[in-house]
Amino acid sequence: MNPKNADETISKIDSMIRVLSKSSPHGSILEEGDIKALNQVFPEDQLKLADRLEDLIIFLKDEPDNKRKILESHDLAMDEFGHVKPVHDVLDSVKAYFLN
Repeated sequence: MNPKNADETISKIDSMIRVLSKSSPHGSILEEGDIKALNQVFPEDQLKLADRLEDLIIFLKDEPDNKRKILESHDLAMDEFGHVKPVHDVLDSVKAYFLN
C-alpha cells in the first residue's frame, strides 16, 4: 500500500521504524507483506535502516521546508535499502509529497 498523503507517509515510516527496532505496537498501517519484507532485511542492517528512517522522519516532522536535508536523507536510504519494496514505496512517497 502506497501512502495517500504526507501524514500517512510519516505514519508508515514510523511503523516501519517500530518493526525494524522490534518495538511494539507497530500499528496496522503496514501490510503483512511489508512487515515480512522488513523482517527479511539482514539483522545487522535492520537497525541501520531504522536509523536512516529516523533521520528522515526528523526532517519531515521538524524541518519540512529543508528540502536539501530531506533529499540527502532520502537518497542515502534509497541507495542502501531501496531494493526493499516497502522502503522503496515509502521513499517514493517522500519524494512525491515533500520534495516536489
